[in-house]
Formats: sequence, C-alpha cells, structure tokens
Amino acid sequence: MSEHYLFLTVPDRGHVFPNLAVVEELVRRGNRVTYVTAPSLADRVEAAGAEFLPYESEYEDIDNKLENFNKGHGLHVLMLVVDESAAMLRAVESHFGDERPDLVVYDVVTSHAGRILERKWGVPAVQTSPLFAQNEKFNFGSSFDDQGETEQPDMTPWVGKIMGLLGQHGLQVPFDEFFMKPADFTVVYVPREFQPFGESFDERFAFVGPCVGDRSFLQPWQPPETDLPIVLMSLGTLFNDLTDLFRVCVEAFTDAPLHAVISVGQATDPAAFGELPPNIEVHRWVAHLDVLEHAKAFVNHGGMGSVLECLSVGRPMVVMPLGPVDRPTGKQVEQLGLGRMIPPAEVTPELLRQTVLEVVEADLDENLARMRQSIERAGGTTRAVNEIEGYLKRRR
Repeated sequence: MSEHYLFLTVPDRGHVFPNLAVVEELVRRGNRVTYVTAPSLADRVEAAGAEFLPYESEYEDIDNKLENFNKGHGLHVLMLVVDESAAMLRAVESHFGDERPDLVVYDVVTSHAGRILERKWGVPAVQTSPLFAQNEKFNFGSSFDDQGETEQPDMTPWVGKIMGLLGQHGLQVPFDEFFMKPADFTVVYVPREFQPFGESFDERFAFVGPCVGDRSFLQPWQPPETDLPIVLMSLGTLFNDLTDLFRVCVEAFTDAPLHAVISVGQATDPAAFGELPPNIEVHRWVAHLDVLEHAKAFVNHGGMGSVLECLSVGRPMVVMPLGPVDRPTGKQVEQLGLGRMIPPAEVTPELLRQTVLEVVEADLDENLARMRQSIERAGGTTRAVNEIEGYLKRRR
C-alpha cells in the first residue's frame, strides 16, 4: 500500500542527508514523499525521488558565525528556528490545502512545525534526530555546565515566540506539554551504544545508527602516492567561517609526518592559504568516506554526521567541539576510547600535531571495532524505514 509522507528539515546538510537516505528507501518501496526544505537543496531532494516543496529560509543566512550560536547560549539560533518553523507552516498549508499526508516526519530542529501539524491536522508524526536524544538522564544543557557556563540566558522571549506561533494556528497547548514532552516516537540516527545513558531510553526511541544515501554528487577523491599516514580534517558545513582556525591546522600539519586532507566548506576560500606544502591538500568539499577508507584519523568538530562516518569505518578521531551541541559528542569519544578531544580555544599548532600523532599511534582498535559492530547492528536506513512504516501501522 502506497503512503504519502511529508518531511520537514532546515537546510543543514547534517540533518537533511540522513533523512534523504530514508526518503530514497521509502520511494523505492513505492511511497510518495513531499520534502520541505530550502531551495539550495532542491536538486538533492529531487535526486532522492521526493517532490520538493521550498520555503523561505533565513537559516542559510546565519553568517556562518560561531558567535551567533555561542553568544547567549544559542538563543539567537533558537529564536531563528521558530521562525523557520513558521515559514515551513506557511509553505505547507498553502501547498496542501485540504489534502493531508499519511504521516509527518519532522527533524528535531523543526519540531515546532511538526508538532503543530500533528495536532492541527490530526495526522500521526515521527521525529527524526541526527543528534543525541534527550531525556531526564541526558540533555544538552549539561554541556554548558561542563564548561563552567552556569549563567543561563533569559528564555522568556523564546517561549513567548513558540506560544505565539501556537496561537496563530489556533492551538491552546501548555508549553511544557507541547515542547518539553518527548515525541510519541523518535528515530535517532545514532547507535544506542554511543548515546549517553542509552539504556535509559524507552520504546519511544529507535536508535537506528547512521543512514547514508547517495553521495555521488560530492567531489571524488583519490589517495596520493605517499607512505605517510593520511589524516582527514573537516569542521562542518554550517558554522565554518573559520579561516584563522584552519590556518592553525595548516601550520600544525606542515612538515608533520602526515598527509592532511582538509575540507573547509563554503565559507573559507582554499586560496587563502597560499602555496601549500606537498603533504597538505585543501578542498571546499570532498567525499569524506572516500578519504576515511584510507585515513588513519579524522580531525572534526564533533558533528554527529562526521563522527559516525568515522566510526562506521573504524577510524579514531580528534574532536574540536565548536559549540554546546558538539561537546557531549567529543566527551563520548574520549570516554569510550575512540579518540581525543581538544577545546578549540586551547588549540595550538604544536598541540594539534602532537594529539593527532598520538591518536594515529594509539591502540584503539578493540574499542573502534566494538563501536563499528554496534553501528552495523543498529540497522541504518532499512531499519529506520521499517520503524517509520511500523509506527504508521500501529497508529492506524
């Protein structure tokens, strides 16, 4: 039986790409999918077989500035994503009219829009998350406490914005009931064994691990003719206006007994580094999995997509967390013996070089093999689709 699924995701590739792997499988099974995100990802959505529905997004114009995220503990971004949900709702209701999908699938960042449609339309909904799941045992607020950041911002404007959005859609729901309660069902793109306090999450959470779809659009990569250990480095696709930090990394790898492959993203010009030594190559984009097949380590910012790509092929890593969402990931990497973490404020060329060399030489194979097996057991894309289809059947 063919079903109609509606997906909602902000234009953050780390959130979109796992969902598109799920979309590909849903379409392969004969279902219809409408996918809502920003116009910049239209070609990726259509390549996955979904009908593309754009909305007016300001998320991509966030200036790629870390201070927008870190200042006020991310309040700027929290306010922005409420506006993103509002824009999504306008686009969806204008497009659908009286038509209704069979199931709404919403990313954790756009939970406002997904939960409003669930109530307003009376259709079931599933939340997806490429981040750690949260419950009474774990939440991202603890990452501020880990850094000694105990002063919390005034969240009243954010709560007011959410309540205002509810009112615009004719919903009278207490804030705690609407936003603080876990979704009825969440598909988490993380294996349970990597999730902090993973055993404390109940049947409302399905930990399916990473879902990887077609990545042929990424620049292919071929290994160089060198005997040097290969190290991949990337600091994500969103807050990556980090030319100065990349300069530190280039200095760290210059003349090191390593071959470094650095992916800088859209906000940094590879030409800014001038002539590079033969053991360093810089790209805007590169197929990470191509590099990781040959790499000995991965230097990254703790983004879950990057971390799980690394673990899925059994490679150790050095994590430089750029924000509060990344810190728990780096902490898990260290605690589980999968690599090391360095706060970016402490990074020097000497420290980075030394840490990478230590990770390359460290005996972490047993820990990495155990986590790789956990990822394989989690089920990935096939299980994610089975869980989503199963939830829809149960709700009926």
